[in-house]
Amino acid sequence: MKKSFPLILLTIFLSACNPVKDSDIVLEQEEITTNSDKFEAFIRNLENGKEDKIRIVQRTTEGDPLFDTLDYNGQNITYTYDNSQDKFGGSNTGLESGTCENLESEKSEKGKRYYLTGCSSEIGKYFEFEVLE
Repeated sequence: MKKSFPLILLTIFLSACNPVKDSDIVLEQEEITTNSDKFEAFIRNLENGKEDKIRIVQRTTEGDPLFDTLDYNGQNITYTYDNSQDKFGGSNTGLESGTCENLESEKSEKGKRYYLTGCSSEIGKYFEFEVLE
């Protein structure tokens, strides 16, 4: 029992330090590595006018998480960019959000590129997500 106690503490500590949730879509080196089905379901829900919300996680070079949240209310998409966990982001870290009318896609060299259009603020123009095929 004594040997497992440090392991339990380490597991609890690492869980508390990891802001990535099991439901997140994780993107590593331009490829979805976790929950690609959630992204596909989000696209179907958009097409059918059904409310849905996803969070996409990418990591900086140093390993800090960057979050892109798309929250569809049946009419518009609220896009939130969160780089508040970026230790090397300087004074430009925090949350920024805006409302966009559409999530559009186009063929790319590697697969399909998704981007937001009809956005109420500049932040929406920075969302780009590519799904490799």
